[in-house]
Amino acid sequence: MDNTTEGTWESLPVKLNEGILQTLEEVKFTHMTPVQAACIPLFMRNKDVAAEAVTGSGKTLAFVIPIIELLLKREEKLKKMQVGALVVTPTRELALQISEVMKQFLQKFPQFTQILLIGGTNPIEDVEKFKEHGAHIVIATPGRLEDMFRRKADGLDLASSVKGLDVLVLDEADRLLDMGFEARY
Repeated sequence: MDNTTEGTWESLPVKLNEGILQTLEEVKFTHMTPVQAACIPLFMRNKDVAAEAVTGSGKTLAFVIPIIELLLKREEKLKKMQVGALVVTPTRELALQISEVMKQFLQKFPQFTQILLIGGTNPIEDVEKFKEHGAHIVIATPGRLEDMFRRKADGLDLASSVKGLDVLVLDEADRLLDMGFEARY
């Protein structure tokens, strides 16, 4: 028996939002990778998910898609300064890649904003950008994230913004732990 839908996004046991399906089609991702097929349904049912997969296996989409889906399903709309999802990743390069993927998907969901918090940029500009535009999705490296939590004197109360957090993603958690991230939090 030949099942032509096997491995397609439509074959997921959870239904994806039309905007996500359109974006997947636009970027020509017609079939899921094994890590996406395994993680997305669990993630969307609010399960804790830990996945280990090689580079290029599609891990980023395995959490970007559920982040958007879970934020869409919120009973209360996110306020401007309310962070619904926080993605912590060990390097600037990974943070930039994740931010680019997220940006592609958010084109269909203008109700959500994201901010990229990484070293090598001006922290005061990041504070001002957050205060002006807010952010529902924060993608950050550990050092800059820690710095932003300490910016109360600059008028940023990130701790209050993440109180109602729906999704926390520790991308490359093993590397974050190797960096000593657990010692501070």
